[in-house]
Amino acid sequence: MAVSFAGIADFFKYCLKRTASSCWILFKLMIPVSIVIRLIQEFGVLPYISGVLEPVMGIVGLPAETAIVWLSAMVVNIYGGLLSLFSIYPSLSEPLTHSQLTILLTMVLLAHTIPVEVGIAKKTGVKFWIMFLIRFLGAIAIGAILNGIYSLTGTLQETVEMPEFLVPGHLGWGEWALNELKNYGLIIAVIFALVMFVHLLEVIGFMKFINRMFLPLLGWLGISERMLPLTVIGMTMGLAYGGGLIVDEGRKEGVKPKDIFFAMTLMGLFHSIFEDTILIIGAGGHWTGVILVRAIFAFAVTFAFVLITKRLDDKKFARMFMTKEFRKRENSGDGIVMNRK
Repeated sequence: MAVSFAGIADFFKYCLKRTASSCWILFKLMIPVSIVIRLIQEFGVLPYISGVLEPVMGIVGLPAETAIVWLSAMVVNIYGGLLSLFSIYPSLSEPLTHSQLTILLTMVLLAHTIPVEVGIAKKTGVKFWIMFLIRFLGAIAIGAILNGIYSLTGTLQETVEMPEFLVPGHLGWGEWALNELKNYGLIIAVIFALVMFVHLLEVIGFMKFINRMFLPLLGWLGISERMLPLTVIGMTMGLAYGGGLIVDEGRKEGVKPKDIFFAMTLMGLFHSIFEDTILIIGAGGHWTGVILVRAIFAFAVTFAFVLITKRLDDKKFARMFMTKEFRKRENSGDGIVMNRK
């Protein structure tokens, strides 16, 4: 019994420690962004930002004002995007439909935390601007696809009713600050719940089961056996985990540039499939876009790259898609194997 209690204590200790660490990192980024968005609203800057991105948002069937939500998610993280959504929602000309909310949140899933996550991709050897375009244009493409699907089928056209405590309307600075603190408290609770859930899946072995399920599919996709387990870890646990392991693996002998690029492309478009997905569905995203279409899209894009680059030898491929630092390691023979035809 004592061992059992000790195990439970260790479980909660781990969850609390990881929650505190995650919240510290998140809030350092989110609080300044929240203040900036408040100033944007106060000084009437939002219409100018919306006007710049109106053509892009029009392609995906979203109001121009929602551009600030996607921008916040790309610059900061998903939580920053959600806080932006709650902040601007009362000022929208009309409420979003469930299809529009799903489109917006799915775009956030494909392109968020760009400086950090695309920075990780660069460390693995993939060019920053290549991975940025894959995720940025990929988000627009999946938004347009979902807009077409929902418009043609007439599904999810009901109006979204946001809880009043999340979108209380225009507030004075003092009321706004208190409401932000309340939102941060909610975020802490959500993160703690997600950390507990994911860690529980690890403890009972469910993550290993999911990993084994993905292995055959990724192998068929063209990702090498060496990169398979690392890619699966990135998809299930997050890009920071999988990308970090690939950075380390890339320094070892026998790693090809295509292996790294295909793995990072798939992870970039489809990662943290438990934590982020649960969060976005909880925020109002529908599973058809958040899970089904996103998964199909990510695998299709990766497979398209596999087919398009099939005839390229490793040296040409590296020159097109990989960083100079990666190619220098290649030329020095430090851990990279290149096929020259």
